[in-house]
Amino acid sequence: MRARILFCGLLLWVTLTQAQVIQTQSSLNKNECLIGDQLKLELILSKPKDKPVSFPILKDTLSKSVEIINASGIDTIFKENNQVKLRQTLTITSFDTGAVVIPPLPFIAQHDSTCDTIYTNELLLTVHALPVDTTKKTIYDIKPPLTEPFSWKEILDYILWGLLILLIIAIAIYIYLRLRKNKPIIPIAEKPKDPPYVIALRDLDKLKDKKLWQKQLFKQYYSELTDILRIYIEEQFNIPALESVSSELINYLKQYPFDDELVRNMNALFTTADFVKFAKAEPLPDENDWHLKNAYAFVEKTMPTEIESKEENKTEEQKGGSND
Repeated sequence: MRARILFCGLLLWVTLTQAQVIQTQSSLNKNECLIGDQLKLELILSKPKDKPVSFPILKDTLSKSVEIINASGIDTIFKENNQVKLRQTLTITSFDTGAVVIPPLPFIAQHDSTCDTIYTNELLLTVHALPVDTTKKTIYDIKPPLTEPFSWKEILDYILWGLLILLIIAIAIYIYLRLRKNKPIIPIAEKPKDPPYVIALRDLDKLKDKKLWQKQLFKQYYSELTDILRIYIEEQFNIPALESVSSELINYLKQYPFDDELVRNMNALFTTADFVKFAKAEPLPDENDWHLKNAYAFVEKTMPTEIESKEENKTEEQKGGSND
């Protein structure tokens, strides 16, 4: 009776012990292959269901001679009682001939506070070179690199990009310099300035249309009238008319070969203007109109001779055309 109890206890202990065993195994679908052939390497783990064990962490090679092409997922292939069997299949290849060793692969078993490493078995693989039939095929030397003729199309893109970059840099420098000088980025062609006599006659026409003296605005009328004449004289003859008093301006005019009557009329005009500005004089209507006519006459008779002749020719042509 005692022997039977002892036997049953021993059998139970062996069963429980085997249930806690962790086993690893690796195998190849074939032990010989040609260089570059693909083989299947199968990794099998047998462990208790509640025991955490990690498969090997693989990169792209198993060794210097063995490369991993693909790694499948981990499949459960067997369950019994408290045991589970897991499988992972690796597709491998080798490009070295001769005997190639597939090293043991580590499985990590985790315990409460420690880890154990369990390795697979080492495998040996024989890799054969491709057989060459020298009787049918001739082995040649490696061909030298081919030389291609030069083509502008190969560097055309680089040239165009280089020119574009230079253009952008030039535009940026141009914009910077224009802004630094407070000039518009795109220069606008300025209209040629009218000659002084054209400006003077145009301003006299505007003054006439304002009818200032008719509105008893004598001071404004004579101020604008004398300003028109001073600007004309200064720009046309380089006389400092704007800075000179009336008497000094008349002395400047006397030094030029102007008609004496023109100078006398200018003297009368500026004298009347001074009386209006400083003595608040109120000239008669005829006198106001007479001074305006003298201003027209001074500008028209002191214009450059060439321009005057052109104006006369133009007038004669218009008259001839109207007669026709």
